[in-house]
Amino acid sequence: MKVVGFVGSPRKDGNTDVLVQQVLDGASEKGADVRKFNINAMDFTGCQACGYCKVHERCKLDDDMEKALDAIIDADGIVFGSPIYFGQFTGQARSFIDRFYSLINPDFSPRINAGKKLVLVGSQGFPEKNQYKPVFEEFGGLMNQFFGMEIKNTLLGAGYYEPAAVKDNTELMDEAKTAGKELFD
Repeated sequence: MKVVGFVGSPRKDGNTDVLVQQVLDGASEKGADVRKFNINAMDFTGCQACGYCKVHERCKLDDDMEKALDAIIDADGIVFGSPIYFGQFTGQARSFIDRFYSLINPDFSPRINAGKKLVLVGSQGFPEKNQYKPVFEEFGGLMNQFFGMEIKNTLLGAGYYEPAAVKDNTELMDEAKTAGKELFD
């Protein structure tokens, strides 16, 4: 099994990164081949709404996003993480997601195999854990609707400001590792 993780935080080794890595570590312990992309470190342009991908099999932009899209196509499981900035995923994560448009045919059928497993990961400074849960539910619903992905888990770390502070929450760290181990159960 192949599992790919995406971190939509500008903070390397921040709370979202730590949680995504914990899920990937759990999947690796169960024998999965794992890979992680830090979206902020990628060199890519947002969708240009040119329609090229609706006439051709791929996006016309030749950038780091092609590697990420290939990883999604090849993956059996996906871990997507973003912190919440001003009530929504980061700008980096949102531009990344917009490029998924090239994975959809003109009739809105998917260009990728259905049945991929998905774990959603988030962190936020606001201490109420469920405050921004609808952001993740909406995204998960779209991934199910457009690509037939099965949402296996949503992990949210709340009340964290300092990078890697989530490591002190052993319960959430254990939950994240278990989510990775149980991704294909």
